[in-house]
Amino acid sequence: MTTLRELWSRPLRTFLTVAGIAIGILALTVVGSLAERLQTIVTRSTSLNTDIVFATIQRSLLVTPDAKATVARAYARLRALDGVRAAVPEIIVPYDSEGAAGRFGPPSLVLGFPAQARNLERSLLSVARGREPEDGERRVAVIGPDFAAAQRVELGEVISLQGNSFVVVGVLDKTFTIFDAAVIVPFADGQDLLRQLLPPSLDRLPDDPVSAFLVAAKPGTDVSLLARRIALIDGLSARDPREVAATVRSTLGIFDAIVFGAALIALLVGAFSVVNTMTIAVSERTREIGIRKAIGATDIDILLTFVGEAAAIGALGGAAGIALGLAVVAVLDARSAQGGSLQLFAISPEVALGAFAFAVILSCLAGLIPAFTAARLPPTVALRY
Repeated sequence: MTTLRELWSRPLRTFLTVAGIAIGILALTVVGSLAERLQTIVTRSTSLNTDIVFATIQRSLLVTPDAKATVARAYARLRALDGVRAAVPEIIVPYDSEGAAGRFGPPSLVLGFPAQARNLERSLLSVARGREPEDGERRVAVIGPDFAAAQRVELGEVISLQGNSFVVVGVLDKTFTIFDAAVIVPFADGQDLLRQLLPPSLDRLPDDPVSAFLVAAKPGTDVSLLARRIALIDGLSARDPREVAATVRSTLGIFDAIVFGAALIALLVGAFSVVNTMTIAVSERTREIGIRKAIGATDIDILLTFVGEAAAIGALGGAAGIALGLAVVAVLDARSAQGGSLQLFAISPEVALGAFAFAVILSCLAGLIPAFTAARLPPTVALRY
């Protein structure tokens, strides 16, 4: 209470100093929540695809005269590869809409999955509301939560895909992967959509077109080696999921260094304001320091007094900065969710507590220099003020 009374006796100076710390903590909190959400997205995507390789068929191959035979040979070689547990054909076509183009996040895709592929991705394609398509069912769709928000679509409503009507029978659970903005349709419907995308000037697609294969590796298989072997098959291309994840993590590390550096600069500016405030406080209270020492206060007592005031400034600034950060993140994520965009912020207890502790520790360190100055003042010199 004594510390708070001392701070309250200089309201404007205290407010400005606390505000400086709060602004730095606000920046650190927002940046920390951004880094944590991005890390969650990368970790989730990596963990869900540790044993999955996507083999894409070259688009130019699909319109060649011998496309059907080439794809059949590639499929046979794919299933015969050592380490392949299952290889399931699938359809991937873009979803073209003004609402999808205006959102931020992974592109909206229409995916045609046979039942076998849905079984392989059961942990990923979890339906939060509604149901999955039944075997043999046509013109139905399961949509991702971001797609539902962007297009403002609910269960039972009808959506248009390439001019075709599909009834929404399910909404996927949030995964922070590409499936959040996707539309899942029966495999036969996906093939029809793929045929419609072919320009009239080109030859027609094979009777049973496929645009990609979902390849599941056996336990213990080197996925990197498997991806390289798949890429050697004529007509197929595949990327090592571990290599992709490493590239993303490297880019994410550079991004984290830049944004955290900017936040730390803001905090250091706040720390200098603490030094300035405490130095002025020591100058103004020099006679008080002499009186306290004359009646028995030790150097440690004086030191702890001023360090305590610096810690209180840090605690007030940290709490205010975290509160502002929570409000800013909540508003940004609410706007993103409303528009179906990727939610980029997530303030965890670790981020909030870490930012608060950093504010207190930084303020204590900033207050040490003026506190040492006050503690080492001889009482006879201090009493002359």
